[in-house]
Amino acid sequence: MMKRTGFLLLFLIAAQVMLGQNQIDLRQWNLTVPQKLNLPAFADSPNVEGEKFETADLLKHAQISLKFADYSWTSIELGQDSLITANAGEMVVLTGFLSTDRWTKGSLKLATNAVCEIYVDGELQKTQKEAGLSENKVELKLQSGKHPVLVKLVAGEDSLKFRAEFTAEEEFETAEIDWSLSPNRYLTIYDVLAGKDLSSAKVSPSGKYVLTSYSEKVEKTGKSKSWQEIYDLEQKRSVAILRNPGISQIKWLPTSDRLSYVLWFDGKADLYVYDLASGVETQVAENLEDFSGYTWADSEAFVIYSRSVKAEKAGDLKRIFGNDDRQPSFRNRSFLSKIDVATGQVVPLTAGSFSSSLHDIHPDGSKILFSTRRMDYAEVPFSKQDLYEMNLKTLVLDTIWKDKLYGGSCQYSPDGTQLLVKGGPECFGPLGVNVSDGRIPNSYDSQLFLFDLKTREAEPITKNFDPSVDDASWTQGNRIFLSAVEQDFKVLYEFDLKKKGFRKIELPVEVLNSIDFANSKPVAVFTGNSQQMPKKLFALDLKKESSKLMAFPQKEQFEDIEFGTTKDWNFTNKSGTSISGRVYYPPGYEAGKKYPVIVNFYGGTSPTDRSFGGRYPKNVWAAGGYLVYVMQPSGATGFGQDFSALHVNGWGAEAIDDIIEGTEKFLAAHPEADAANVGCIGASYGGFTTMLLQTRTDLFKTAISHAGISSITSYWGEGYWGYSYNAGAAKFSYPWNRKDIFVDNSPLYNADKFNNSILLLHGTADTNVPVGESLQYYAALKLLGKEVEMVLVEGEDHWVLDYDKRLKWHYTIMSWFDKKLKNQPQQWGDLYPEKNL
Repeated sequence: MMKRTGFLLLFLIAAQVMLGQNQIDLRQWNLTVPQKLNLPAFADSPNVEGEKFETADLLKHAQISLKFADYSWTSIELGQDSLITANAGEMVVLTGFLSTDRWTKGSLKLATNAVCEIYVDGELQKTQKEAGLSENKVELKLQSGKHPVLVKLVAGEDSLKFRAEFTAEEEFETAEIDWSLSPNRYLTIYDVLAGKDLSSAKVSPSGKYVLTSYSEKVEKTGKSKSWQEIYDLEQKRSVAILRNPGISQIKWLPTSDRLSYVLWFDGKADLYVYDLASGVETQVAENLEDFSGYTWADSEAFVIYSRSVKAEKAGDLKRIFGNDDRQPSFRNRSFLSKIDVATGQVVPLTAGSFSSSLHDIHPDGSKILFSTRRMDYAEVPFSKQDLYEMNLKTLVLDTIWKDKLYGGSCQYSPDGTQLLVKGGPECFGPLGVNVSDGRIPNSYDSQLFLFDLKTREAEPITKNFDPSVDDASWTQGNRIFLSAVEQDFKVLYEFDLKKKGFRKIELPVEVLNSIDFANSKPVAVFTGNSQQMPKKLFALDLKKESSKLMAFPQKEQFEDIEFGTTKDWNFTNKSGTSISGRVYYPPGYEAGKKYPVIVNFYGGTSPTDRSFGGRYPKNVWAAGGYLVYVMQPSGATGFGQDFSALHVNGWGAEAIDDIIEGTEKFLAAHPEADAANVGCIGASYGGFTTMLLQTRTDLFKTAISHAGISSITSYWGEGYWGYSYNAGAAKFSYPWNRKDIFVDNSPLYNADKFNNSILLLHGTADTNVPVGESLQYYAALKLLGKEVEMVLVEGEDHWVLDYDKRLKWHYTIMSWFDKKLKNQPQQWGDLYPEKNL
């Protein structure tokens, strides 16, 4: 490798673009037109600290964009003299893009005679405060991908000189490092976590306006800002933007194009209505204590609101009354009250020992539908639901059902004679169950029923409908629409009340996030995304069944991003069942090249859908040079009740067999997959699966389990919801009657059969799967001399939500896979250096 006596010699000798295997002379740059900068008035006058306002201060305080798209660029190549044309006092901006195919450490050296600021990845790295030929060195740690380098230069009296090079440290000499002028790049974790997002979209009753809630998370800070926009669908333009951070719970009234919202003062809520046409604001109620949420009657004459009352703290010693009383908030109660809009009078509707949950308000405004729930540990699923209709004049109750084991959420039909009920297959006993003999239905596989309020009889409408119901709406046009999980898609269907059949409504998204219907016009608005498309907002004409794009908040952010190919890949398992899957290829995929593989599968019971981003951003993994195989093993919802029933009492059974068989067949069918470097990853139930897989096969060179369950028994008893989750996942099975599940299928009791390696990740404040599940598995594997690492995320619950911790968590995952599957241990070592303890 070429050695130097000094970087400044580059101004005196001609240099090649590639100076060594890990050294690049950065001669080509994008250049802006010179811009004259003037020092402010009284710049020569010292401030109170005796300092003058210098040119470097001008760069610091000038709010100059760092976005590539905000400039017009000219490409230049610096010659031997390294001169840039600019007059004294003029600023030029240079930018280029440094890319690497792996995590890399190195130094950026920049020599200039100008006052300058150096930015990498949008962050200021160094400032040269005085004119005169000087060398600046910036030590960098670069993630895999492309990194913008931007330099602001202010020319002095002498000709502006500039030269730069990047040198990777010797241990990274095999890294593929490149310098380019194109902003085109691959997806990063920042694209998933930062940028603008559509929080919600609601259409006005007339179908004319859309209230859209936006949020924006600022990259590298995690700080967010939010606002609302009102869009006129007829005029196709925004008519108002609301940026008051004190406004919350904004919603349309049911029949008029008016908005209501809540303002908080001194811990109490004031409810307002705003007339969009007249611009008049009216206060509906004030000083509402314990306010938590509200629903308008169709007549707009009254509001039902929920009061959330916190229980008195138990003190240092707390007697526990039942399993759920272990939860700090279990003793809190929620009650219903009515607000009369004309008078502002508030009338309490419910009280007592049990919380009341509003389901719906009768279309004629005469009644409300609400439920209570009580724990009953004598019967699965250990809670019972009572459903009531209340006459709002007399407050007299009519009991719709009592002690329902598998309760559901309900809404009135437009004429108020029926209920649309969403619940598990056993919501009405065996009526909605459709599984093979010997199988138990999966209570998480949501179904729909029609319930006649006069006859008190129910009719299952999704019994022979394979998708699992996500949400449903019985609209004023007497049409029932449902969003449903269909395999790894989330789609929209309409149920025909006359023909008793379903019809899919095609949408330009793979995953429907949310949908809202206008009351008096066949119009809806929905948000959705796809494998390689972030969330967008669409308007849906329900007559023509055509969708029109309304908003794509991240359009600018994603214009320069290149994605790899995604393909479906399914296989038939040993039982003859088709198991769905898909493959994410790295962008820039090269045929004939071998790629390490990451296998991902569901946690809980929901399939790993085609959503963009998420907790496990498959596109980001692929951009890191991996083939990513996502599969939907037996037990997932969205494939029919018989398929999802395999999850029940199936801990460690069919799903794990499918993962092993599917991975083996995937590797055989994909010669580009490096069978010697395959890893797997899962969370929660998927973390359990990951732990157990490593005791059943040596197929996976390494694995990552986040919040995994190592002992089904301890999870069942210690987690807040372990026993109740198992009421569905292990129905009628307990540690004392199913040792074959609780012991024989627990990873902890199979630790001596462990193969290869694993990384255990867990939040220390996890109330779902307690951190002890990873701690005890780690202890066992350590004592057995197995290869195990554990990283605890301080203060995080079942999900890692803190922005900074989420970033570190992601890089922990990627660096572990890089270490084990690519033989690139450097970033892992940088994050977690060895210590002699």
